[in-house]
Amino acid sequence: MNLLRNLYSSRRSSVIARRGVVAPSHLLAGQAGLGSSAGYDKTVTKSLVIQAFAKLNLGLRVLGRRPDGYHEIETLFQSIDLHDTLTLEPLEQPGIELKITSPWPLSEGPENLVYRAAGLVAAKLPNGVRILLEKRIPVGAGLGGGSSDAAATLVGLNELFQLELSGADLHTLACELGSDVPYFLVGGLCRGQGRGELLEKLSTQFEGYSFVLVSPQCALPTEAVYREYDALRARGWPRPAAQLCESVDCANDLEEAAMRLCPTLRGLRQALTQLQPDLVGMSGSGPTYYAGWRSAGQAELWGHQLAQRGYTVSSARPVAKGHELVEKTNAP
Repeated sequence: MNLLRNLYSSRRSSVIARRGVVAPSHLLAGQAGLGSSAGYDKTVTKSLVIQAFAKLNLGLRVLGRRPDGYHEIETLFQSIDLHDTLTLEPLEQPGIELKITSPWPLSEGPENLVYRAAGLVAAKLPNGVRILLEKRIPVGAGLGGGSSDAAATLVGLNELFQLELSGADLHTLACELGSDVPYFLVGGLCRGQGRGELLEKLSTQFEGYSFVLVSPQCALPTEAVYREYDALRARGWPRPAAQLCESVDCANDLEEAAMRLCPTLRGLRQALTQLQPDLVGMSGSGPTYYAGWRSAGQAELWGHQLAQRGYTVSSARPVAKGHELVEKTNAP
């Protein structure tokens, strides 16, 4: 399967991870102080603020079921400026405190990926940590919000406590948390294979695009969509043909399964296709759809019209990273 063949063959950059080979640390370093050499002094760093960006899947192909129960996929990841914000603060006492501000109900305990990410490095911390998470990325929307938050937590703790974890160390920890988490250590435009953890960094191609994101009022758990996909395949359902847009195969093998679980997606797909965007498709396991234009004016115009028709619409632009350290406060 040569998904996105033209794009990959002509614009290939560095390999982030191959099968059985972990990313070299220099490819992941430099995004938020990774691999700092100084020892941690709790009197120096008071707090750290890091943004965790969402992602789009510009096409997703399911290549088969793996022996470990996961699905083998091929996809193109692109990070966008829609983001959550995490504030990390050292505590005097041991432990993990997670506080969340969110329009959606979320656990603040071990069920949360942010809490689990902190738990993976808790033994390395000189004391506890408080994490304040402000959610903007919709939950269960196919935009990778939880995975991005987990990756940002790993990066932020590495910087806050100067743990000296290499890029390879962070990649290994990210793989323990979920299939998409390693991508958010890198961000930008990447080809994803395996479960999504095998990444190939690509030269940026969509920096001038403007995206409209449309999120229906239904959440689709990833596991449920894959179960429906497996059931469809067992009944002989054929995978969709290639859907080329801007040299990218935007077809998503999970789209039919998502539509059966959330029938309103069919009308949404039709409405977006009629606008003739340069890029269009469902992101991940859904239910969020994206439509991208080279013209910011067109994106604004069509986004406004979609909102008037009752859809929940937001705008986004591509970014070249999966996270960004925006503030670090030192104690006097």
